[in-house]
Amino acid sequence: MSVCAIQSLLILFLLGFYPCLDTLTCHKGIMLKFDNNLAITPVEWFSLGTQKTDSREICQETLLLIDVGERSVLVGSKGSSSAGAQDSRAVTIHSQGSGVVAASYVQYCSSDLCNEANSSSVLLESLPLPDFSPPGTLQCPVCLQFYGACSRNSNFVFCPQNTRCYTADIHIDGGGLSTNFSADGCLALSTKSLFGNSDTIGIFSILEKHSDSLQDAAARSTWASLRLMTILISQGPSTKNFHLI
Repeated sequence: MSVCAIQSLLILFLLGFYPCLDTLTCHKGIMLKFDNNLAITPVEWFSLGTQKTDSREICQETLLLIDVGERSVLVGSKGSSSAGAQDSRAVTIHSQGSGVVAASYVQYCSSDLCNEANSSSVLLESLPLPDFSPPGTLQCPVCLQFYGACSRNSNFVFCPQNTRCYTADIHIDGGGLSTNFSADGCLALSTKSLFGNSDTIGIFSILEKHSDSLQDAAARSTWASLRLMTILISQGPSTKNFHLI
């Protein structure tokens, strides 16, 4: 190879072009599932087909779980990564303990069809056992639905001790998905937000808009107390509409 040809290739590499790199074939698919007990019972994670990566991309699979006790959501994506990703595999517990749980499984890999996890067990097997703390006196709404679907008709629970009310609108984008949903529940006092300082999880970008001001917390507690009094007056001493998480 001539000196000029070598120099031309070096210039292409410096500019970010990799003409000789092979592409990969990756499993491709998305999942968005609301149900009960998704933090306990594994579900199948299907691939809907395959896709070829572009230059400097490798395969990825990302699975995100949010569980508020009475309801869970799983958000998953399989496909190609963003440019420059490196081989890695990790399970991260973003929020744990009593109340709302958030966790994720992320894998980047560089061989054909390597993003082949077929069940949410790849995430659930690494979750810690539930922390059953005794209930306190604070009552909070519990809900997990598409954006705007949570309302003042949500179930209320007596939150575990050392938790507070959590209310957030969460936007997830990337990997072929773009979705918004609302989450209400109890969150550990030591946890400021569900995902900490993370704004990306695997292929997903995360935007969490939450309200934790003292004024809002007091309003929610008063609202819960008034609703409890109304139910007790209308139904007698039964507390069948209330659940512990």
